[in-house]
Amino acid sequence: MGEIYLVRHGQASFGTDNYDQLSPAGIEQAQWLGQHFRNLGLSFDRVVIGALVRHRQTLESSGCTDVEPEVEAGLNEYDFHSLVDGYLRQFPPAVPIDLKDPRAFYRQLRITLGAWADGSLTTGLPESWADFEARVKQSLQTLTADAGARRVLVISSGGAISALVREVLGLSVDQMITMNLQMMNTGITRLMFKGDKVRMQSWNGVPHLERPETKHLLSFT
Repeated sequence: MGEIYLVRHGQASFGTDNYDQLSPAGIEQAQWLGQHFRNLGLSFDRVVIGALVRHRQTLESSGCTDVEPEVEAGLNEYDFHSLVDGYLRQFPPAVPIDLKDPRAFYRQLRITLGAWADGSLTTGLPESWADFEARVKQSLQTLTADAGARRVLVISSGGAISALVREVLGLSVDQMITMNLQMMNTGITRLMFKGDKVRMQSWNGVPHLERPETKHLLSFT
């Protein structure tokens, strides 16, 4: 039976011109993640990352493996900035929303994701909900296709990881969205697989950050 360690990237640069870069805190989170894996004596037969900069930076900052990563674009995050922008153009708010405030942004994102999934959001879509689900499902099949890989490290994003878990557990869209918005930076979700049979072992763990000297690094962006 094989294991998949799904890791959400380190904290990105929320509120800047380029979100797709690890913040200094994100780099430190990844370093602690790598140290955690080394402390456990974990080695990986296969490493798969999304195509985003923050995915590769998280892997490189962790220093946890010398295995050359495979790039799987199906593990990329949905384009949440375009989705929220499209929603606000289609449904202009009565009161302006400060999207640089993380709490305000994520409240709006929850509403936006629901509208994207149920088809009521039609403005400026970078991809359909069905296409997002399909590429994530295909990525899960890719991750379990190598029967010789006993331990696989995957670095992706909160939305894609939540969609993978939805596929494995048969969750509702609303449950998936709730999980998505609770995903912690460098949170670890473990899956077990044998052939095309996959089950979830644990979700969103951050044992490497739940220490007195690292608790200040707990984050969700």
